[in-house]
Amino acid sequence: MRVLCYWLCGLWTLGGAGLLLQEAGSPIWWDVVWVLLLALTSYASIASTYGLAHARVSAGVVLVVFSGMLLLTALCGWPLGPIQFAGPSALRLGNAFPLLPPLLAFSLLTLSQRALAVAFPNLGTNALALSVAGVFTASVCNGLAFLVKARLWWLWNPWGEGAAILPACIGILSLALAGFFLARIYPEDTALKLKRWSSEAGVLIIVNVVFLAANVLFLAGRL
Repeated sequence: MRVLCYWLCGLWTLGGAGLLLQEAGSPIWWDVVWVLLLALTSYASIASTYGLAHARVSAGVVLVVFSGMLLLTALCGWPLGPIQFAGPSALRLGNAFPLLPPLLAFSLLTLSQRALAVAFPNLGTNALALSVAGVFTASVCNGLAFLVKARLWWLWNPWGEGAAILPACIGILSLALAGFFLARIYPEDTALKLKRWSSEAGVLIIVNVVFLAANVLFLAGRL
């Protein structure tokens, strides 16, 4: 089951590269399937590693924290900045709170944690959490062009006027801090590591490659 999830997730994500050449934001059902596959793959990964009980707690805490950050942002523009979430109203609660971003954040954080925990099993708790926060935040920043320009998840351009720079920096710092503390929620993986490569790392790399392709097209369009 896990192997099937990894393959489906990787192949579906690669399909997102083809959407970069189509009309922005369509088809919306691709985003739903993509995020659900990522979330299912991430949950299956921690459930098989830590057990269902720990997986439920870890996933629940991470989703609640990210949902809280997004709810505050939707209501008052803090801590992630003056973002107006877009997309079909069916994917937003109260026509404001988005359903997909918390699941995507959970997926990126979990994939980062599992990939780094396998690749660097001797890292201490704080060093691993710091590394996970860095990879998670870098992945989110790498995905801005894809999520904002190609998929139209929210409206706000952090590369706009100078006044937008400070809110963008605060938002990125908030994500990094949240990623650091949430990375410590996952139990310590004490299993013997016979290899440094993981399927989670493969999925995370594929996601970032698609994100990078969106960045290249975005920058090329501005030249």
